[in-house]
Amino acid sequence: MNATTVPSKATIQGSFQAASTTRTKFWLWILHPQGQGKTARTVDSAKTALVAYFRDLKVDPNPARDVESKQYVVGLQKYNKKNNIDDEKKAHPLSVHELSCLVNSLSTSHLFVGAMYRFLLSASYLGCFRISEMLNLTWDDVAIKNDGDSQYVSIRLRWHKKASVQSDCQIYHLVVEKSFPCLRVCGLFGDYVNFVKRASPNLATKSFVFPAYTIEANGTPKLNWYKHLDQNQVRLYINDAVQKCSELPTGITLHSMRRGGSFYRVFESPERRFNFRELMAWCRWEDAKTCCEYLITRSITSEVDPRNLLRVSAATTPLTAGMDAITVQDLSNTIVKMLREAIPSVPVVGVQDSVSRAVPVAAAAKSQRQTTLDVFVSHVIVPTARSAQDAWNQWFTGDPHVGLFQPLRSFNRQMIRADRRKYSERLTLSLAFSKYVSFEMFEAAYAGHTSSYSNTLIEVRKRKREGRL
Repeated sequence: MNATTVPSKATIQGSFQAASTTRTKFWLWILHPQGQGKTARTVDSAKTALVAYFRDLKVDPNPARDVESKQYVVGLQKYNKKNNIDDEKKAHPLSVHELSCLVNSLSTSHLFVGAMYRFLLSASYLGCFRISEMLNLTWDDVAIKNDGDSQYVSIRLRWHKKASVQSDCQIYHLVVEKSFPCLRVCGLFGDYVNFVKRASPNLATKSFVFPAYTIEANGTPKLNWYKHLDQNQVRLYINDAVQKCSELPTGITLHSMRRGGSFYRVFESPERRFNFRELMAWCRWEDAKTCCEYLITRSITSEVDPRNLLRVSAATTPLTAGMDAITVQDLSNTIVKMLREAIPSVPVVGVQDSVSRAVPVAAAAKSQRQTTLDVFVSHVIVPTARSAQDAWNQWFTGDPHVGLFQPLRSFNRQMIRADRRKYSERLTLSLAFSKYVSFEMFEAAYAGHTSSYSNTLIEVRKRKREGRL
């Protein structure tokens, strides 16, 4: 299947329904939710169920993970997206105050279970992690470290997306956010470790950090350290806690921690905020579309939240900070000073020439025209290259340090259209790059012209006109 083309639904069905009996059952299982009018998210759930089913049967290799299965699901999702039926409901972005209410609602749970969920929710929110990634942690992946006078929790996270756990991993250091008790991750981790040592003092390093458990008749949890906690059990537990707390919306899901944590890390953290590039690298997003979707959705949701419509704006003015300490005269002087600085004035002469006052001019009506995203987002996506070496690396491998998270040769049409002029220059250089296996061979062929990007581009264009490429 060509990744650049979007096949129709009929083409997909015709391509794969003619396979063997086993594969026909697989495609029918995947197509059943599609025939029910479900979205592509349901197709993902069906594939995940199939993967777990064949894994329980110990079928190796798993037929639900082969190349054809992945191509089929990708084609089905592209069909849904092309026809505007891939509009699954997004998770509610959890605010830090809602997280605090959720953590406080766990106080009525069993001591061990409450400590486990408090650390799980706090770490996933603070690190913007997926719940599935957190549940796959083992005890050799998590440790508390000291850095001088401060502490942090070191987590080796294995990247998890949909039905497969990737071999790639990344080590994260979660630092305590002292402004909010629910984000003091070191203390929550220490409390959980103390309960673990009391419950199971001799644990293997390969046992899971968040074990599966069942509540017995007397209310005591029975732990299974060699099976991780199931996502459905976490989902039901969170939903039960949300239903008991009237301050929490009912739309909280497992992904709310990742969505809300990303917004908190950029806009709300009083101690360490990320810029957009740092957030994309931290959350492992390859394009800015997902980053903008997470942040813009949260800001729009906050603006139309009915809980905030009748409340005073959260912005604190210089007057509200010390209202009890000023007099009426000081208040009047402050208002006059602010008006003179903000509004241009025209002198008006009264009956006596010695008395003049400043009459404020009516401010021009503000335009209500909606501002597009182009004002706030820079579409320059091709980074600057200082030499031929930089141009070579950016074309074939990419450079995350300059914001290029994939090679230039892998750009799609939409990305090229955003910065067409600079990409055209790199496309010209690629004609010369394609003639050589390594940069050393290219540098030898263009000796004296590779020290700067402009000299290399001029020489390549010259040889192209002369037909000497």
